[in-house]
Amino acid sequence: MEFSIKNIEEQIIVSRKIALLTFITGSLILLLYYFTRYHGVIYLSLLFLVCAVFVNTFFSYLLLYGLYKKRNFKKPILVSLFLMILNIPVGIVYMNIGFTIYNLITSNNV
Repeated sequence: MEFSIKNIEEQIIVSRKIALLTFITGSLILLLYYFTRYHGVIYLSLLFLVCAVFVNTFFSYLLLYGLYKKRNFKKPILVSLFLMILNIPVGIVYMNIGFTIYNLITSNNV
């Protein structure tokens, strides 16, 4: 896999957009459940969580590889990685909220 300057710059931009997009999408899914109380949103959120983890992990590996190959892009790559890592605690909080809601739903249906 060859990294050109243009390619690593594009990866930095795309990674930052993905970090922002996954944060906004996760927040919107949580708000969607909050306002609608539609229980199917929980399943949507779990599917989104799996996809977001996969995509964020993939781009994190690309950035780490780019950090190894292109030392002159160290600061922008580290900033992008930091933005992606910021999603981890937010995702954990959202996941805990989702599982709490799921447990309440399933315990009320029994």
